[in-house]
Amino acid sequence: MLAAFPDHLSAYAKSYLENIGVEVRTGKRVIDIRADGAHIEGAFVPAGLIMWGAGVKASPAHSWLGIPGVAGGRIPVDDCLRVIGFDGIYAIGDTSALAGSDGKVLPGLAQVAKQQGTYLGKTLRTGRAVAGFQFKNRGNTAVIGRNAAVFDFGKWTLKGRVAWLLWALVHVYLLINFEKRLLVAIQWAGRYLTRQRGARIIDETAERPEHKDQPIATDSAAVRR
Repeated sequence: MLAAFPDHLSAYAKSYLENIGVEVRTGKRVIDIRADGAHIEGAFVPAGLIMWGAGVKASPAHSWLGIPGVAGGRIPVDDCLRVIGFDGIYAIGDTSALAGSDGKVLPGLAQVAKQQGTYLGKTLRTGRAVAGFQFKNRGNTAVIGRNAAVFDFGKWTLKGRVAWLLWALVHVYLLINFEKRLLVAIQWAGRYLTRQRGARIIDETAERPEHKDQPIATDSAAVRR
């Protein structure tokens, strides 16, 4: 679990989930999913509800340019964030594929996109790139559950309630303006105190309703259930 984090944080996440009643299975492939359960490495696990999380898919921008995508459909760029093979076209965030100092493609995280956006903005404003983009890792975090999260800053780590509070503060701080920060903070506080559960589902295949007076679900529409 959480392969990008140190082993002791991965072990903490697994232990927390098991303590709240989750049966964790790792190192086994899901062979088939049916309406009544799933086949996992030859064993059938009956289930009334299956939630499948398959990771993040890049935008189809590479197909707009007629080039093959790499690393899950992302666009290869040079260290100035220019799309390789094209003049005047740039790509950032999880649409771009740029290797970091360790030789691995930078992850599709908000801190990567924000730093790239700042760098590219300066480049376009001045008309020249002073130096290639260098990503500065300010730490990775993951929420495990209520009052439980993990933080990896490289030299030191956090876990538990303190990490969870820090995660909430960082995410609110990184929102684009004061109004959004205040709104999200109030919503989160209300859900925490009332233990209200919510979910947002991205539905890219929603069909237009038959009646015009019904709301229309479009691409990337957030549906609350």
